[in-house]
Amino acid sequence: MATAISPAKTARITLPQLILAGAILGIATGVIFGERTAILQPIGDAYGAMLQIAVYPYLLCSLMYGLGRLTPATARRLLQAGWLPFLFLWVLTLSSIWILAHAIPPSPPPLSLTASTSHGSLQLMQLLIPSNPFAALRNNYVPAVVIFAIIYGVAFQGVAQKQTLLEIFDAVKTASVKIWGWIVRLAPLGVFALLAATSGTVRSDRLAGMVLYVVIYLLGTGILGLAVVPFLVSALVPESYLNIVRRLRPAMLLAVVTTLSVAALPFVQRAAESALEDAGCGDSEERRNVVQTSLSLSYVFAQLGNYFVYLLILYSSYVSVVPLKLAEKVLLPLMTLLSCLGSPSATFDSVVFLSNWLHLPASVLDLYVETSAVTRFGQVLVSVSGFFFITLVVPLIYFKKIRFRAGRFVTGLCIGALLCAVIAGGAFSLRRTMFPPATSRYAFLQMDPRLTHGVKWSIADASQSLPVTAADPALNTSSIENIHRRGVLRVGFNPQVIPFSYRNARGELAGFDISYAYRLARDLGVGIEFVPFAWSDLKSHLLDHRFDVAMSGIYETNERIQTLLMSDPYFETPLALIVPSGRAEVFLDGEGELSHPGVKLAVFDDPVLVPLSRRLFPNAQIVTVPDYNSLPSVMNGMDGAVWTLEQATAWAAEHPGFTAVAPDHVYGPISTAFAMAPDSTELGGYVNRWLQLRANDGFRAEQIAYWFQLRPRHSALIRWNLFDYLRARYGHAS
Repeated sequence: MATAISPAKTARITLPQLILAGAILGIATGVIFGERTAILQPIGDAYGAMLQIAVYPYLLCSLMYGLGRLTPATARRLLQAGWLPFLFLWVLTLSSIWILAHAIPPSPPPLSLTASTSHGSLQLMQLLIPSNPFAALRNNYVPAVVIFAIIYGVAFQGVAQKQTLLEIFDAVKTASVKIWGWIVRLAPLGVFALLAATSGTVRSDRLAGMVLYVVIYLLGTGILGLAVVPFLVSALVPESYLNIVRRLRPAMLLAVVTTLSVAALPFVQRAAESALEDAGCGDSEERRNVVQTSLSLSYVFAQLGNYFVYLLILYSSYVSVVPLKLAEKVLLPLMTLLSCLGSPSATFDSVVFLSNWLHLPASVLDLYVETSAVTRFGQVLVSVSGFFFITLVVPLIYFKKIRFRAGRFVTGLCIGALLCAVIAGGAFSLRRTMFPPATSRYAFLQMDPRLTHGVKWSIADASQSLPVTAADPALNTSSIENIHRRGVLRVGFNPQVIPFSYRNARGELAGFDISYAYRLARDLGVGIEFVPFAWSDLKSHLLDHRFDVAMSGIYETNERIQTLLMSDPYFETPLALIVPSGRAEVFLDGEGELSHPGVKLAVFDDPVLVPLSRRLFPNAQIVTVPDYNSLPSVMNGMDGAVWTLEQATAWAAEHPGFTAVAPDHVYGPISTAFAMAPDSTELGGYVNRWLQLRANDGFRAEQIAYWFQLRPRHSALIRWNLFDYLRARYGHAS
């Protein structure tokens, strides 16, 4: 009689299904509640941190156990038989990813370059040579930790009494897998929190690119795991491609369903032993040992899905606008290989290490955890193919049973390259849609609604001889009492000083100094009238009391100090050069290229920049220009142009192909201050005390982060979400 199947068992929801449900629910929550979901970010961050708990114990112990349990003779024979298959798989995988990565636009050159950011990169030897393994662990130098474990694993092979130590390594490895099992149970919650926070706050122009990255990831892993690697195996054994896929099907299905590549190992071993039997390798103790050792090593060294971190880093470089240098591009495959050894969970530390090494933002780890809810399926699928390739091919070479068919092998490589190229080409054609062209971020910066809300403002007509608010001539004098009596603070501004004062893409007056103007008016309890001025008229307009205070990144000069009332400096900026991006690195050393005679530098006709440039660059030919509006055409005969770092960076953002460089060993900081009429002593004293208070309460730091460092403002305009849309549309109806 047939045994009845328990309904409870048939209705049981598996962990991958819960993770997928968490991902879908997280995306829906982000769409519904928008930026409110940012409060879930700490939960996602905590989950990401927990995933890293057992990485190093597992990595160290699995490497030392897998290598240490071998005898020196067996290790030598396995090395002779296995180095080529491992090397081939690594090159195949990384080359495929490199082809696929052509679908992602290259990161644009940096807007600015300083000596501190350029010289902060880690030395290669620090990353590879474990001179102090504890320091390598502390600093998360994963390649050095891996090399340390390999060295000790090989050394243990010649140790006589090592069994107890190896058992400890095996126990720690097993415990690490168990810990990951506990943490993975929290994956539905962690993925929900991360995807809710991301979908609720991500910029809409970045969403399409993220989707394309995930699609490329899944297609790439599918091509390698289901097509290329099995086809190449069929070129080494007397079996068809379809038969190889049939052998692998149980292992692949189990790995994908559980999203755990380790679960497929018994099925991989069974499939490899069956294929070896058909290839003429009879059952023996030696064959079983070689197969078991090859399988153990494959789990550490042939996790092909782990190496798709390479694709993530290339995508993150574009999204973060952090271009990789040539040396970093060349070393990245090697660093990815060394840092991604071990189980799939070990890649979380790899992402952190690679991000720190390449100066990418910490949010790269969040992106990896978020997308792994989907990409994990492809990651484990291609890794199972890697396990099978090594577990079968290494014994075939070891026992000299390989049957190499060159034509079929080359055909498999060509098919893989063609498929990857087709995917990259198809995605390349969608670049304009999926990856919108880079635009100046300064153009889309906006004033903080908290500053502007409730403050009455106006912009005076530049043709007027006096502000419209000055009907009573006695009110023209710039004093605190007169400002309160007229109810308006008159602020002089120049609209062409990005990022201090300018008009953004919406035509709104914006900038660092405009924020200060609103805050000063708010603190005085008055409205604000912006009065435009030309630089040649600054002194005369202040003497005529056309405005109370001028704010537009005004440089402090001896002449202005003597003829006007200047506030205490509120910002100091280094001198910089606007140069073609391709030559930016050349100008980093102020004692190098800039010290050579014949260098031509354009300088805006400014009473500060011109004499300062002649003093700091005595060997250069200084050519004054009326303004920098025509600089792109003027630069054809110039090596660079001199400006302050912030203004040069903003100019470079508007003109692709140029970078602002702050040369090392060039000491010429420029101070900016507010300018007032010489008889405005009372107002000047108030402004100085007010500037100090704004520096102490964090206002200054907040404005620097937004206008100069281009960090997002949490109080920015709320992004569209379903909750606010429905409330705005139907809220009043109730």
